[in-house]
Amino acid sequence: MSEYKAWMQNEVGPFTNLKIGNMEMPSRGDNEVLIETKAATLNFADLLLSSGMYQSNPQTPFVPGFEVAGIVKECSEDSHLKVGDRVVGACTVFRSGRYGSFGEFCISSENLTYKIPDEISFEAAAGILMAYLTSDFALHRRAEIKEGQRILVNAAAGGVGLAAVQLAKLSNAEVIAAVGSKEKAEFIKKYNPDLIINYREENLRETIEDKYGKRPINIFYDQVGGEPYEEGLRLLSSEGKALIVGFASGNIPNQLLSYLLVKNITIMGVFMISFEDDDSAYLHSRMESLFNLYLDKKIDPVYETIPFEKIVDYLDLIGSRKTIGRIVATI
Repeated sequence: MSEYKAWMQNEVGPFTNLKIGNMEMPSRGDNEVLIETKAATLNFADLLLSSGMYQSNPQTPFVPGFEVAGIVKECSEDSHLKVGDRVVGACTVFRSGRYGSFGEFCISSENLTYKIPDEISFEAAAGILMAYLTSDFALHRRAEIKEGQRILVNAAAGGVGLAAVQLAKLSNAEVIAAVGSKEKAEFIKKYNPDLIINYREENLRETIEDKYGKRPINIFYDQVGGEPYEEGLRLLSSEGKALIVGFASGNIPNQLLSYLLVKNITIMGVFMISFEDDDSAYLHSRMESLFNLYLDKKIDPVYETIPFEKIVDYLDLIGSRKTIGRIVATI
């Protein structure tokens, strides 16, 4: 086979320019894995990548798609994987690779590819990978969350936000979930956050401080940026920690360094993928732990399964913040 079917971006532009076409089969590089795609997770980052707004810019034509679940077709002889393994992994588009998961085949990083237990479906594994591994990394490795701490999670009904809510509750933290609609506020009740705030209808800062007093937050988990970030930052207690997971608003805030200084606040970047080379063994151990939590029914990844042909339609819904949980395309 010299070509395969994929959603392709032939020139940098809006994600709506993506078209289904025939992409040349990729050549696997060192420490890379060729995977036959069975499920691909959609991310806000795919919109940025297609539009030339992500931190890496693949040469065109390229195939977006950061996360894959599928079957190993090729890997190195000394790999921890073997041909035929069921795996979930991070595709190399995050570092300018051209072969993401929105196609019948893709290339993943060997150090960010994990065997899927037989009891877990491709779709569920795809729904778990980045959302839960990112949130686990943020809460445990970066923030070192402790029992009884109070955490504010922005965009708590998204895939990453829901993962953060569930993992924080497992750590016996007190969780405040901020969401952007009545539907999302109703939905997230099943995960038992201690307080739910619809920031479209309520003033986030006033609602929290009326209930808990001034600056009551120990950990602020933010993937939005912009004004919601500024509000959350000013709710942090002395020695509070702000976890910077992303900028879904498109607004990357300037840090108020004088405020951080006088309030003893710590800003922490969360880029789990950097551990690809720094400490891949740590990520493998945490991924195994997350799979076990899923098998023990202690986490509940929320995802909607869609056909391959609907990927662009659902990227549009993600961009307009109309989705709950994760979107997983089957191929």
